[in-house]
Amino acid sequence: MERLVKRPKTIRFTVFKGICPEYPNAPITLTNIQFNSINRTFLISMKINIKRNVHELNLKLHLQLKRCRSNDALDTCENYTTIKIKNFCSVLVDKGKPWTPFRKFMYPIAPECPAKKGEYEVRNGTFDGSAFNYFPISNFYWKVKALILNEQEEVILCTKVEGQIAPI
Repeated sequence: MERLVKRPKTIRFTVFKGICPEYPNAPITLTNIQFNSINRTFLISMKINIKRNVHELNLKLHLQLKRCRSNDALDTCENYTTIKIKNFCSVLVDKGKPWTPFRKFMYPIAPECPAKKGEYEVRNGTFDGSAFNYFPISNFYWKVKALILNEQEEVILCTKVEGQIAPI
């Protein structure tokens, strides 16, 4: 009997926008985004522009997921779910998370909560894509809008990412 071998998977990004057209004046924007992948490890470089101090500690992260049959069939996209995370500041600075190594590559220093006005840079920040191996989200093309909101529901940051989970 032939044994099926499960191939490792990673995410393949096709779009990464640091400014959403519908929120051009958001206080935090990402620019000059570049990313490369080596197997399931991503190297990401970008500038983080914080236009004003963001004093709120009770920020929320909303991930709006749309699922499409493929990158070639964007007319098939449908709302899938919205993931809402409260107290995003405390989650962001937690140690031992998949994004923890990424924060070590921020200059001059990683923004904290509350975020101080300034320009920050990420140089070859690493992100491990192997975590996507365990999500049952293969065989679709995904469009994700990430929103960070304050207590008054003002959009502080909006980014858009598109891609799919695929074998290496």
